[in-house]
Amino acid sequence: MKRIALIALLAVGTLLLAACSPRDVISVEEFTTRMEGAGHDVIDLTEGFAHIPGMVAFVFADAGDFDVEFSVWETESAARLQFNNIHRQLEDAAGNTRSYRSTSVANFNRFTQTTSGRFEALVRVENTLLLIEASSGQRSAVEAVLDLLGY
Repeated sequence: MKRIALIALLAVGTLLLAACSPRDVISVEEFTTRMEGAGHDVIDLTEGFAHIPGMVAFVFADAGDFDVEFSVWETESAARLQFNNIHRQLEDAAGNTRSYRSTSVANFNRFTQTTSGRFEALVRVENTLLLIEASSGQRSAVEAVLDLLGY
């Protein structure tokens, strides 16, 4: 009996350690390679966003029923500030009719919410941001994209 309890405790500890460990940041090139490898079109829109202070790159992927926005910022602090701004905007737009989940560990922030038939995912890893807005029926497809990117 003690052996089973020890195995269960080790399994839970391993899951917690994996969930709380830092994430690996990806580059625009890696984002493009992974998304195109999954059959999605990627467009570099950096030039159109050059007026935004601190933004280094912005790419957009058409994932079929939803779009994926990926941006790179000059510093981790700039990305964190932008994450907080978008997070607040998503919360304000949703009002009180939502369910959400928020995680902040090491170099990583993740906020997801479902509201009014929409599923939204906002992720920061170091100096990068990823934003996906989709219908709530596309939640598993959104999660698959997040897994593909390691975000």
